[in-house]
Amino acid sequence: MFVLINTQLTSAQSIVALDETVFIHANATTFVSGESLLYKIYCLKSSDKTPSIISKIAYIELVDSNKNSVFKAKVALENSYGQGDYFIPTNLKTGNYKLIGYTDWMLNKPTTDFFQIDITIINPFKSSEKEAISNVIATNSTNITANGSQSTLTEKSITNENVKFNLNKKSFGNRELVSLKIEPVNPVFKDGSYSLSVRKIDNLPVNDQITATNFSSFSQNNTVALLNQDSNIILPEIRGEIISGKITSLNGSDKVENITVALSLPGKSFAFKVVKTNSNGKFIFSIDKANYNAAITVQIIDDNASHYTILVDELPKIEYSKLTFNADSPLSYIIKESLVNRSISSQIENAYYHKKTDNIVKAPSYDPFYYPIAKEYVLDDYTRFKTLKETITEVATEIYHKQKGDKVYLHVNDASVFPQLPESALVLVDGLYLENQTELMTYNMKNVYKIELIVGRYYVGAKSFNGVIIFSTFDKDFKSTQKESSIVNTSILRPQLKKIYHKIDYSNAADNERIPDFRNQLLWNPEVKLDGNNNNNTFYTSDNSGIFEITLEGFAKNGSPVSLRETIEIKDTAAN
Repeated sequence: MFVLINTQLTSAQSIVALDETVFIHANATTFVSGESLLYKIYCLKSSDKTPSIISKIAYIELVDSNKNSVFKAKVALENSYGQGDYFIPTNLKTGNYKLIGYTDWMLNKPTTDFFQIDITIINPFKSSEKEAISNVIATNSTNITANGSQSTLTEKSITNENVKFNLNKKSFGNRELVSLKIEPVNPVFKDGSYSLSVRKIDNLPVNDQITATNFSSFSQNNTVALLNQDSNIILPEIRGEIISGKITSLNGSDKVENITVALSLPGKSFAFKVVKTNSNGKFIFSIDKANYNAAITVQIIDDNASHYTILVDELPKIEYSKLTFNADSPLSYIIKESLVNRSISSQIENAYYHKKTDNIVKAPSYDPFYYPIAKEYVLDDYTRFKTLKETITEVATEIYHKQKGDKVYLHVNDASVFPQLPESALVLVDGLYLENQTELMTYNMKNVYKIELIVGRYYVGAKSFNGVIIFSTFDKDFKSTQKESSIVNTSILRPQLKKIYHKIDYSNAADNERIPDFRNQLLWNPEVKLDGNNNNNTFYTSDNSGIFEITLEGFAKNGSPVSLRETIEIKDTAAN
């Protein structure tokens, strides 16, 4: 896939075409500590709101009114869409926040062009926060939202001529089944991506959340003017995550161009990449397959590796100073009961979280890059030996070692070549590249499950190796003790794990009869389909009574927006 960057040059600037934006549907805009912010992100073309296939990674940030990022998540986009959540911790202060969404490609635009939602967080747990809340509650008797508008208990319904809700009824009792069908009147809307939220509404202050319909009507600038031709363009993450950095010569004179750099993402489904530096010593890795291990190792592969230092780039930062926040508004006394009820509900739900856990979608496993040509030695099939030296003498006999100074290097014997090539083999342990194998000579081989090897010249990227040797431990948790200026071990932000959110089932009432149910969020489905087979979104009500809002947001494949809103009432069965 190619991304065309069209530029129109003038003497002062160049114009870059940038047809990408994001839309976020969040489950609410006001949260009490202990609740969860749920969201779906849509990566779209700015021009027509059809899915953008450029970026494979999106970013979500929650920024406080002091312009500090308190939460940042990386979201893997599947077919231009992604999802995630954030548990509101008790260390966040009461106040106004911004939920921001963007891609790396969008970082070439002004911060004001990023998608933004005003978020209000109320923290009733901290003593200082309690005092502040108590003061504002006692001094105000009107219910004002953060954007200055009057808040009402029952929100207005939003209809759409192309899609409609079909409910079995409008009023329900506690723990009763709700049958909600979403029916596309226009067949065009069967092919699209949508998200559905069912949540209790109360008289806590709320912020207006932009709908997909309103968002679609906004005109956006699809070009970016660079002040001069030397301005840096931030590249889109076309194939997946980008991990970049730079090497520097210690003496300032050694060349930094065309130096081999390796990236190891160790673990069960590991990734190993090799690239060359450019004329400035810069390198870029693209991770095209899902990998959730935060620990990475980046190192130089060169006979003179000790002549260099290596630095891994941090994620690009947005200009938080460009963000504007709503002024803090006093909380009305009349919301006190709602605030107490919300806080109690979240505490009870969190206490029984182990009974209502979400399911994490299992990360896909991938065959390693050398599959299926490697010869395999499962060590339990042979007599076990404690040391590597004994193991390669008696079991994996194609492997031999050489001493060079105080370091040991492993080689693979190639019977078709004589004399043997001087270069050592590529050696990976649980996906971690080892520049030399000295530490393996004393490693307990009883921890190793199998050894795989490839005989002959093998290329990884632009780098060739004289054979490949792969050690896999039972626990896939090998840690190297090698420390050099040319090796960086660090942690990076990884994509959030995808979840299937828990749905309570009361079809057999005895199963959960003694478990309290104080859910304010009755349903969150970020992957609604309207294809006729999966458009029945059933759910059960909770022990909470009141007015609940059903919200559907999304876009058809042709870019047509859908925004639907309707309310249902849940009556207290015990009071009848």
